[in-house]
Order: sequence, then structure tokens, then C-alpha cells
Amino acid sequence: MNFTDNRKSTSVAVHPELRRTLLANPTHESLRTIIECQIFDHPCPPLMDDILCLLPTWEQQACQGNEILATLIQYMTQHSLSYMKNEEMIQANLLRIRILASTPGIFSFPPFEIQEHLVRFLQSSEVLADLPALEVVFFSMDEISPLASDLKRLRLTPHSRRYIQNLFHPERREAILSVLAHIAKVYPLISTCRKAYALMLSLDNPDIWGTHPFCLRLIANRFWDYELVDGMQM
Repeated sequence: MNFTDNRKSTSVAVHPELRRTLLANPTHESLRTIIECQIFDHPCPPLMDDILCLLPTWEQQACQGNEILATLIQYMTQHSLSYMKNEEMIQANLLRIRILASTPGIFSFPPFEIQEHLVRFLQSSEVLADLPALEVVFFSMDEISPLASDLKRLRLTPHSRRYIQNLFHPERREAILSVLAHIAKVYPLISTCRKAYALMLSLDNPDIWGTHPFCLRLIANRFWDYELVDGMQM
């Protein structure tokens, strides 16, 4: 969605309390006010302070299916990049919240339960890479072939892990998170839903994708899929 045409030529100073109120519970009406007043053009007080305070609330709303929140975050990131360009963890949180908010459905479990006991819900969560839903995440044979020797030996060198990290570029990370959000909201087994959300939380740090067990299993699955096809054609 392109918001440029909706912006007025001048911005309006908004009281900090009103800004926080507009951001806290996004609706069609509050979003319209945010766009008309161009509140992100006023960096004082710092926008980052509001975002940090609102992240838990937004997380809850995203899990409950507030689609307007996804539009708000998209608009905010388009017009506030200078405030967040060095805040990778906040950007990762906003990406997850935007994806969850834009994914139809609601959680059938309390999200704070997963947040408080993340390690427990991550146990064996890498097996979600085997779900058919993840097959839509495509890796070409050219991308995977440099890893063939290591994957066959079931041992990755530090160089291979750095290579894998580069395979998970932003577009691919967003695609994977989108699939996990769909699983978290609509999968018929609640234990799988919980694990999908736990995986999303555990992937907040972009630097760990190259070593995350779920990501490594996803790569290995695609490699053995190619090996199986090659074996059948011989």
C-alpha cells in the first residue's frame, strides 16, 4: 500500500499523549488521523520511546488479528526509517508483529505463555520444517549445491554456516515468518501452533538464522528433496 498520495503538504504538531493514544489502539479512524497529521514527521519526543512501550500491546493485538495494526506499522516504517535504521531488534519485532497482524485468524492460546516459557516450547520445534506448508519456501539447487558435501556428512563447517546465513536474506526471512504465522493461527494441532509462534520469537535476531536448528533442517530438507529427484532420474 502506497501512502504518499494521502499525505498533506504540511504536518501538524501532535501532543505526545495524543500520539501515544493514536498508536496504542489502531483503528481506521486513528490511522486516518495519523496520516493526516503526519505525526511521524515530529521526532520529539523520540518515537522510539513510544514504540518500545507499545511493543507488548501491539504483540497482543497482532495475535488477536488487528489488521489495521499491520497497515500502521507498514506506514510507520516507510516514514520513520531514519529513527529505526540502527535498531535491528526493534525492526525484527515490528516485522513479526506486522506479519501476525496481517495474517487472518486469532491465536487459540495465550501468547504470553509462550513468551514466558520460550525454551520449553522450542523443544523439538525444528521438526516444523518438515511440514508441507514450508515447502513453499524455495531454495534453488544452485544455492544449495555448495553445501552438498557438508550436508551428506551431517557436519557443517564455519564457512558453510556463514554461507547459509546469507541464504536467509530479508525477503526469504519474511516469507518463512509468514508461513509460521499462518501455522500459528490456523493449524489444527495447538501444540504445533505454539511451536510455530515460539519459532517466530526465537528468530528475532537476524544473525542467528544461519545456525538456528529450524533453518538448518529447512535447508537439509530441500537438499535431500533434490537428491531424491536426482536418484529417481538415474
